Amino acid sequence: MHNRSKRVLLYGAASFVLSGIGVAWVKTDRGADVYTLLASAEIQLKMAYAIPATDKQGKALDQRENLIAEAEAHLASVERQQPGMACTVEFQGFALMLRGKYAEAAETYHRAQSCSDCAAEQRDVLTFNEARMLARAGFRERALEVFRAHRKALDDRYAHQRSIEEAAVLRELGRRVEAEQLLETMLRGAGDSPMAWLQAGLEFEQLGSGVKADKAFEKAAKEVPIADYHRARLKLQQGEIDTCWELLERAAKASPAEVRRRIREEAGAWSAIAKDWRFQRLSAPLAATSGR
Repeated sequence: MHNRSKRVLLYGAASFVLSGIGVAWVKTDRGADVYTLLASAEIQLKMAYAIPATDKQGKALDQRENLIAEAEAHLASVERQQPGMACTVEFQGFALMLRGKYAEAAETYHRAQSCSDCAAEQRDVLTFNEARMLARAGFRERALEVFRAHRKALDDRYAHQRSIEEAAVLRELGRRVEAEQLLETMLRGAGDSPMAWLQAGLEFEQLGSGVKADKAFEKAAKEVPIADYHRARLKLQQGEIDTCWELLERAAKASPAEVRRRIREEAGAWSAIAKDWRFQRLSAPLAATSGR
């Protein structure tokens, strides 16, 4: 498995992943034109993904819409030049996701898997995206069916990720016991995989299993310091203030910018200690480094 796919599939809560395979493998007499169009579409879609869908007044942002429309025009041009490429269809699915058309995105990711140039690792990524989009569209049982139909292929490379995401869908369906059992089974084979323990901890926390979440975060923190941030938040919820401070300060020392970002995004979770000078010191923006 190449490193990019290995990294990108660790984003268990992400709305999408891109395989990053198809563009680099384009081989055609008109390959330069096709490659340029696909590369441009990928950049535009990623830029659109980084922009909120609406402003604070709920109005759609023209910049985001223009980026998606331009990317779709590039993809349509590629399709005319060389129809049926898996990466083109994958990017079309991504565009549909950005437009909030999750069911159509799932169908498109499914179609991309049947393209003649779709390699095994790309197919795995597309399978994850198909299931994710089905779940976001409200078709959670169908998402489970996708995971189960492709379990053998996915588990050859991404067994931990498949288990974590399947457990999340089970949780959303209210099947919490099954979700917890699936996570426990996965962790028995996870060994020292820190990201598996971190993601499992987040899922256990969502399931309300604080003790199991704490154990998973503690295991992950040996190699992923941000796990101490999640553990600190959990300890605060449990009323263990002293342990919370210890863990939060340790996380902030290891990853100061990341901890500050998360504190801003999850301000409500820290309201109980928000007025404490120690918390204000940890959450304050980093001072800019003066230039020479």
